[in-house]
Amino acid sequence: METAKKLKDKKEFTVDIELTEDLSTEETASDTDEDDGGFTVDNDKKASWCLRKIRQLKKKQNDNDKLAQEMIDKLKEEIKEIENWRDEENNKLQNNIEFMENKLYDYALRLREEDPELKTINLPFGKLKFRKQRPKWKYDDDKLLEFLENNYPKLVRVKKNPDKRKLKKKANVTNDKAVLPDTGEIVEGVQITDRPEKFKVEINQ
Repeated sequence: METAKKLKDKKEFTVDIELTEDLSTEETASDTDEDDGGFTVDNDKKASWCLRKIRQLKKKQNDNDKLAQEMIDKLKEEIKEIENWRDEENNKLQNNIEFMENKLYDYALRLREEDPELKTINLPFGKLKFRKQRPKWKYDDDKLLEFLENNYPKLVRVKKNPDKRKLKKKANVTNDKAVLPDTGEIVEGVQITDRPEKFKVEINQ
């Protein structure tokens, strides 16, 4: 009996050491997942230790987020420099392209003066084409909507959505169905699934 008591005291002493050890010691999630060492939370002291540990780990997560964001911001600056360089160089090239296209347009117009039915000019490295375009419509949506609602409501599209919030307030739940209390009618298109109680760990900051 005395030997058993000593072993029990030794075990409790070991747990106390574990609970009071320096919380700055690095631990990874994988270490905790692979082997919990038989540790069980069975009193407030151990529960408090877990909360302290979670707070420490969350702080480490925040530190990681801040570091990552700083690095991302720096990379964004460098990416912006590269994009500015790309845009500047491509704009120069685009100016040359537009210059050439304008010259080709003038040339095609001269050929079309000779042949008004001309549509396409085939050349070794491409084609010059004349194609009709549909008229471009520019809309003032507010004025247009007001006009159509007052005069041609059939030309106004109305998007319909169920009012789920009001439905929840009005309907009763029977088994996995929503039932309208006034008529006892089962609402189609709704299936209700009971969910277990949600457990949440809230850490004091």
